[in-house]
This record gives sequence, structure tokens and C-alpha cells, in this order.
Amino acid sequence: MTEKTTNAAVIVTIGGTDFSFTPTVTEFNNYVNEMMPDNKVAPMHRYLMRTVDKSQKDELNKLLNSVSGLTQDVFTTVTKEAKGGITVELKN
Repeated sequence: MTEKTTNAAVIVTIGGTDFSFTPTVTEFNNYVNEMMPDNKVAPMHRYLMRTVDKSQKDELNKLLNSVSGLTQDVFTTVTKEAKGGITVELKN
């Protein structure tokens, strides 16, 4: 899949600063394809760096590299919000 599907921006406040992310289906698929059994955080970090507003990359990178567990927290928040409230339910 090479075509980028644009989603609405996701705004996440981290340490008092609003960061704007524009996640796409392609970026999420790239994240899944990069994930390995012994490599979980680096793909999350790359996903966030690819989807954050370009002017905020340096500031986000500093935060993600200085606060333990922040990468996973921000990744979870961005991907959950990017689904736009769509839920998946199992019905038997």
C-alpha cells in the first residue's frame, strides 16, 4: 500500500505542550511491519516521529528519549484516537 490515507489531526498534550499528529493507515501498517519480537519501542517511536507535525519533531524526540514509558503512552493515545471512535465487537 503506497497511497497515504489522510486522517484528521490528533492533538495530544504532553507536559503542557500540544503536539499535532496526523496518523494514516499506511503509517500504522508500516509500524506493524517493522515490529519484531525483540523490538517493540523503536517502531512506536518511528511511527510517532513520522506522524507528528514537522515543526515539533525535535521537541517530541527529546521528550520521548527522556521519560521512561512515554513512547508507549503517546503511541497508545494517538492510535486509539486515530480510530475515530470506531469499535470492534465480537458477536457469537
